[in-house]
Amino acid sequence: MDILNTLGINFKSIIIQGVGFLILLFVLKKFLFGKISAIMKARTDEVKNTYEKTEKDRAEAERLMLEYQKKLTEAEAEAARKVQEAINEGNRISEEIVKRAKEEVEQIRLKAQESIEQERKRALADIRNQVVTLSVLASSKIIQQSISQKTAEKLVDDFIEEIGELSVR
Repeated sequence: MDILNTLGINFKSIIIQGVGFLILLFVLKKFLFGKISAIMKARTDEVKNTYEKTEKDRAEAERLMLEYQKKLTEAEAEAARKVQEAINEGNRISEEIVKRAKEEVEQIRLKAQESIEQERKRALADIRNQVVTLSVLASSKIIQQSISQKTAEKLVDDFIEEIGELSVR
């Protein structure tokens, strides 16, 4: 012990200091370390929860982005389908309009032909009436000039032949 005394180490003071240290350690553990541990545990839990929430939010964001892209693709496909339907409908309507126009042109052409035919018949009827009138006049003049019966018959036959040719045309 002399060596310890010479070195200036006192056992009593070491023991007192050791007991004081243990009391301080107990007091710190009782009042301070428990609160610090609780704060550290709460902070650790908070960081862990924040990390988990961030991961969930990131996963949800990815899911929403994929869903958005899917819906966008579907919307684009739907828009393309509707545009194609509109083009097809436009083509169908234009074909229908062209068909109706052709039918109307054909009807107008047929009516024009009928009208021309009626005018031709009317003109032929007028010409026949005029020929009859002229033949009556010619007959009366022939009768007045007293030509021979044979000449009169020949004139009437020729005249009837010409009328027949007109009606054939």
